[in-house]
Amino acid sequence: MPDFLISYQSLIVSVVITVVLLALAIALFKIFEQVWLFYKQSLYKKAIKWTVLELRIPREVLKTPKAMEQFFINLHSLKNEPGNFLEKYTDGEVTLWWSLEIASLGGKIHFYIRTPKKHRKMFEAGMHAQYPNIEIIETEDYLNKLPSSTKEFYESNENIFGSEFNLGKKDFYPIITYDHFFNQPAKLDDQKQVIVDPLSALIEVLAGIHKEENVFIQILIAPLNDDWKNEGRDFVNKKLGKEEKKKGGFNQIIYEWTKNFLWAPTEYPVWSEPKEPAKKEPANISDYEAMKEIENKLSKHGFESLIRFLYIAPNSIYSTNFARKGILGAFNQYASSLNFFKNNPLVETRTRWIYSPHVFVKQRVEARKQRLLYNFKNRLFPEKLSFGKFMTSHIFDFNNKSKTSVFVTSELATIYHIPAEQVLTSPHIERAESKKMGPPAGLPIFEEE
Repeated sequence: MPDFLISYQSLIVSVVITVVLLALAIALFKIFEQVWLFYKQSLYKKAIKWTVLELRIPREVLKTPKAMEQFFINLHSLKNEPGNFLEKYTDGEVTLWWSLEIASLGGKIHFYIRTPKKHRKMFEAGMHAQYPNIEIIETEDYLNKLPSSTKEFYESNENIFGSEFNLGKKDFYPIITYDHFFNQPAKLDDQKQVIVDPLSALIEVLAGIHKEENVFIQILIAPLNDDWKNEGRDFVNKKLGKEEKKKGGFNQIIYEWTKNFLWAPTEYPVWSEPKEPAKKEPANISDYEAMKEIENKLSKHGFESLIRFLYIAPNSIYSTNFARKGILGAFNQYASSLNFFKNNPLVETRTRWIYSPHVFVKQRVEARKQRLLYNFKNRLFPEKLSFGKFMTSHIFDFNNKSKTSVFVTSELATIYHIPAEQVLTSPHIERAESKKMGPPAGLPIFEEE
């Protein structure tokens, strides 16, 4: 074989080996990064100190959920995230989160919020600013009283059922919010508005359970930056014919290169100025109204959110239909033509042989129950790291089924707020026994970790 062919083949082999080694090095680095981040983030989460606060509702609540929206706006300002290399890779910092909870203990309704302990004073100050008469009590975590394994439930002749709810469509589509539940001012008293409290349907469902049944609802929220809004803005701009004018193709590359390395022309070369796209009007009035609703959601602060529930009952009265249909039905009073709530069947603690992978049905259901119980007791968001999902998976239940949604402040205030006095089921709610004064002046709001 000629020498030049041998040299050519050797060069190809060398290039292939180099590319393979480079790809392997990148893959190993990515794996190491995932392992390291999972380890450091696990330590960071484990070190977080939490406190559970019970909200004792005053007997007279005249404020609307708008007050609760202002509370969530203030809560969003507490957002943290790793801002540099050390915070991400050395501290393992993750965004802190809150858990908004409603518990029905045999039909008696309790409102709880779990907060990072270092934010407790800020939390109380924000809540008292909106609801001066509310009573906030630090309490032992009521979920600690639940067994840690499904086996213990079975030994007590009880069973559990649960699932998670997500938005049915993309995050930028809004649900119906509390302002849609307002009626016109009452005829006899124009100073008051008649309100149909949107929380009343859920409370009615929770209050109607048997005294031996327990239902727990958990809404996890973590503040987000504005990146989630980009897809929605692009969608609205496209619908309304507002696409941004883009500088074109190859000429743009030449322009940027010459500007950075040769000279800096004062304006973009006229030879490649693109034509302005034709303006596209909405198809009809309903499209225009929908875009207004989407833009309204995009104008507010967003929280990464996850709704899950847990139902516990003795075997003699255990019924999954109540938990599945009653709770989801109460949430879907907020459904609109734009968005709605749906059950996540991949997390729900039941399945049948007709669903993939069609085998080991009992084992898969048992694994789902144990995971839901563990996640519920620990108020865990879905694992974001691929390595973390792998490490926390079970042979019968891979940990990649949970999905989060984005709710803005007005949506959160709709599904979780201090019930108004118009709620007909108020006798079922754990309330403050007496009217309390507001917080004392000079209340410290910062607390060391």
